[in-house]
Amino acid sequence: MNSTSRSAVVTLAMGKATENLDHTFSSFAGCPNVELHAFIVGGQLPARRIPGIQYHPLAPSPDFSHPLREVYYRRLEVLDDLGVDYAMTVDCFDVLCLQPLPPFEQLLGNADVAACVEHQGGRYMLGQGYTSSFLNGGMFLWNVPRSRDIRAEIAARGRTHFRTVADDQLCLNEVIQTKYFDRLRILPCQYNYRAYLKGTYSKNRPGWPTVEHLDGVMIYHNATCIPGVKKLPPFKPRAALPPLPVDGRPLTPREQFWRRLRNKFTPWVVG
Repeated sequence: MNSTSRSAVVTLAMGKATENLDHTFSSFAGCPNVELHAFIVGGQLPARRIPGIQYHPLAPSPDFSHPLREVYYRRLEVLDDLGVDYAMTVDCFDVLCLQPLPPFEQLLGNADVAACVEHQGGRYMLGQGYTSSFLNGGMFLWNVPRSRDIRAEIAARGRTHFRTVADDQLCLNEVIQTKYFDRLRILPCQYNYRAYLKGTYSKNRPGWPTVEHLDGVMIYHNATCIPGVKKLPPFKPRAALPPLPVDGRPLTPREQFWRRLRNKFTPWVVG
């Protein structure tokens, strides 16, 4: 690893979120050798500032038609103003760091951009037509100098045409997965974990998974559960893998049939 490189976790915030960056964003302060930068849209810094976060005023721009849409796209552009080598962009109020992260250079490897697949990863899209690995925009990792062309193209595409407030994910996936897939590294879901945690919510969305624990999860991204998750003790660095029962001998065809039948009704697919 390059000991002289700089890494940062970066977010854009506006409104009430600017005063409450300790809800989730400051959780990244536990990562070694990582700077925390918050760009505040509106130009006026909040009265309540969290130690360890570097705040930057950012004058609003009308280019993206909606303030939230501006937040989603402009966080790709501000990275070039920081002089850092590696940057992780995250949502400001619902992305919680649960474990210290490995060096960003290590996570990226030889790629220029890295991200995790969205909960429902199979999607149609413009360009390539289809992907089984639709990327979630809540956490992206960038080699800042080498990804400048990718990020500029995504932001320019967002300026060109309004589809919906959160269409940054559409542009991110269309550009990267059509033109720059050879510069992409897909990270395990532990770096952008979207499942509901049992006992921390009253109602979940249909078709979404619910899990019993968050052991092994590095970054948690589920706004509904985060208030409850923050009240729990620290999670284990790795989840425990239970052993399978030992058969002890080859199964007969009849035993295999009943075993296969039982497993057929085990819920493997989230839906």
